[in-house]
Amino acid sequence: MARRKASPLIPLSEVPEVREAADALIAAVERAVNERALEHGPYTKSISELERLRGRPLMFPMLGSGTGHGARVRLADGSEKLDFIGGIGVYAFGHADRDLLEHAVVAAAADTVFQGHLLPGPEYLRLSRLLVKHAGRRFRHAWLAMSGAMANENALKLIFQKHAPADRVVVFDRAFHGRTSVMAELSDRPAFRDGQPLRGNVLNIPFYDPSDPDSTANSVAALDAHLRRHPGQIATMCFELVQGEGGFHTAPPEFFHALMARCRKARIAVWVDEVQTFARTGELFAFQTLGLEQYIDVVTIGKVLQGSATLFSQRYNPRPGLIAGTYAGSTVGMAVGARIIERLESEGFLGEKGRIAVLARRIDARFTSLRKRLPKLVGARSGIGAMQAFTVFDGSPEVTRKVLDACFEEGLILLTAGSNPTKLRMLPPVNVTDEELEAAFTALEKALSRVAEELDA
Repeated sequence: MARRKASPLIPLSEVPEVREAADALIAAVERAVNERALEHGPYTKSISELERLRGRPLMFPMLGSGTGHGARVRLADGSEKLDFIGGIGVYAFGHADRDLLEHAVVAAAADTVFQGHLLPGPEYLRLSRLLVKHAGRRFRHAWLAMSGAMANENALKLIFQKHAPADRVVVFDRAFHGRTSVMAELSDRPAFRDGQPLRGNVLNIPFYDPSDPDSTANSVAALDAHLRRHPGQIATMCFELVQGEGGFHTAPPEFFHALMARCRKARIAVWVDEVQTFARTGELFAFQTLGLEQYIDVVTIGKVLQGSATLFSQRYNPRPGLIAGTYAGSTVGMAVGARIIERLESEGFLGEKGRIAVLARRIDARFTSLRKRLPKLVGARSGIGAMQAFTVFDGSPEVTRKVLDACFEEGLILLTAGSNPTKLRMLPPVNVTDEELEAAFTALEKALSRVAEELDA
């Protein structure tokens, strides 16, 4: 009997000799990187040169070396930091995850570095298939793109086409949806659209306020007011289920149920922006965590995906020509994104008892302990799953930046989010170890104590 040929849709990384060669290359790169380190002078000079080329300073004076391990990243000067921001939520399994690197190396050696929509490869198909499979029955289509902002642009275009001539968009106060000109207008950060022309078609309503028992009713009333004021002109409401840049604010499912049901009644599209929440709230999609599947027409994802995608129902499948583009994403990004989804499912990360839920409880326990020891220095915490934020001292941007810098000096990379108060946020790897968590909170406590001593607080 003739031997059946292997399907080209089976990843090359499953071929033993290919995987072995990839492993050998990764090991050689790791050895070479570990043997090299810049002295202090050349290292700081390189950072200064990069800042000059960018035209603006870096958030932190650091330059990566190209390797690391788990939550730890190795810098070009040979030092290590605990990376608890992960490229603002991109590195799901931290640095130098061997399995992901092997898939990346194999994908990089395949036909092309980037794939377009004109000639997609097997990685494009595998990723699209996985996304539609896991998104639920409402979603029939997935359109891949390079960045979260581009996924959001595509979402808005197909919604506008379906609801033309309606052209207004309802968003939450403190929302963030991207850095393109249009997405910056949807985002509630004036500095992000400084000097940019505005169309004036964005309508705001308040996000959930846990201190206000009437918060849900107030937000629904605000939406109703917009619907009355602009009959037939509102195309969609965009939901950021966990506000990221705005401060990691969360809301109970009932809040979203009420607003989405109102959108359904008014026949406007329900669009969910999951660029940051994808794979971080306990399920692949935050709308699944919150039980909102029945309402949603369009969802956008990115970051952990190593690219981005717009998923939509058959009703919102656009006419030919509306969404396109040269690049769908990198071959490496597609292969690694698909592998991340497979591992999240197969290695027990998802669900109420999954590893992401366990991680959230471990973080909660450490914050509770830290707040008991430093009650004046650590304030309220917000977030869900593997995305957490907290207030330090008075929550002022100046003092919070002092703590951020002190954390960096103690070997911990965090980032700020929100305003009034400004918070510190963490987006750790979903597979962060107990040892890494303990080291991170030790560094955080040292940083807080240093700033307290400086401020005599």
